[in-house]
Order: sequence, then C-alpha cells, then structure tokens
Amino acid sequence: MENITFTDILRESAINLSSSATITVAAILIALVSSLVCGLFIAYIYKKSFQGVLFQKSYAVTIVLVSLVTTTVIMVISGNLVLSLGMVGALSVIRFRAAIKDPLDIVYIFWAVAVGIANGVAYFSVSFISSIFIGSCLLLLQYLPSGKRMQLLVINCNHDSRAIVVDRLNKVGGKYKIKSQTENNNQCELVIELAHSNKFSELDDLNNISGVTQVRILDYSANN
Repeated sequence: MENITFTDILRESAINLSSSATITVAAILIALVSSLVCGLFIAYIYKKSFQGVLFQKSYAVTIVLVSLVTTTVIMVISGNLVLSLGMVGALSVIRFRAAIKDPLDIVYIFWAVAVGIANGVAYFSVSFISSIFIGSCLLLLQYLPSGKRMQLLVINCNHDSRAIVVDRLNKVGGKYKIKSQTENNNQCELVIELAHSNKFSELDDLNNISGVTQVRILDYSANN
C-alpha cells in the first residue's frame, strides 16, 4: 500500500488548483438557490420567534446572506487543501465587533453557516431536513412556560416617604427586590422588581402616600 505524505497532498492540491478545475453552472445555481430557500426559512423562523422589543430587518437579511456567502466559500475551497489553508489565513485576520444582544441570535448565525456548508458540498437533504427540524423546535419552545412574569415598579418619592413605601410593600406580600435607587437632592427614585400578581390593586394607594409623586408599573423580560 502506497504511503501518502502531507507533501503529496499539498502537491496534488496545487495541481488541481493550476488545472482550473471548475464546477458546472447548474451545480452552482442549485447550491445557491438551496441556500437562499433555507436562508429565507431561517429568517422567517427568526421573525416568528422574535421576542425582543424591536425587530431588525437587517439581521434577517444578514442570515440569508451568511448562508449564501458560506455556500460560495465552501464550493471554492471544497476538495482543495491549498485554498482551504488560504481561506483560513484570510479569515483569521477578520474581526467581528457587532454586539449580540440576545444569545439566541448566535444560534441563527451558526444555523445559517451550517446550512451554507451543507449546501456547498451538495448535502441538500441535510440542510433541508435539519432546517425543518430546528425551525419546528424553535417554534415549539415558544410555548414552554417561562416561569413567573416579572414586572418593574418605579416609584418617585422623597426620602421621608421611602420607608413608608417599603413598609407598604411588605404588607402587600410577595417577593420583591430593589434593583436600583437614584437620589437627587431630597427626591428618590426606586426601581423594584416583583413577580406579576393580581395584588396591584392593593398598590394603588401608594400614590396616596405623602411624598410619593409618581408610581409606574412596567412589564419587562430579559429580551427587552
């Protein structure tokens, strides 16, 4: 059995590169169209399962483009070690500094990259079946119970009425946590986190406490 060394692999890859081996136009179009369909499907799932405050259309477009670009790159470097090493070197100098607001957004990027890789090597069944399966999982996970619904209670008052407000909250019952306290001269703003309940009617009299100027209740989640 003939032993193949790393040098032989590099020499063969260089020969294939210099021989201008090409992929047929039909194969290129099929791979790109498949990635486009999968990318649009991923963007649709992203839009349907989005739970943040402001939906970013640019991020959905980015998902589609990532799948297309990845497919193009994989078709170029597929089966050629020289191009693969060159691509690794080129990508190593790129620095992505876009902030990811939601950890789930990373999943969509990796999903688009995985689809692009699969279509780039003509594993279309892998990309389509996995996309349908992952998309179904993301839609089903939306209906899982997320625990207690949290709300923020924002109270503007003076320093003298702060102790009265805290005492009133203790009488109402339930767990709460003071997230922040801002002081300005004799004025104080309390931001209190508490679980959603039907006891907010008992908190209406907070406005009647002497020194309380404003009481607000806000819904919020970790995605907001």
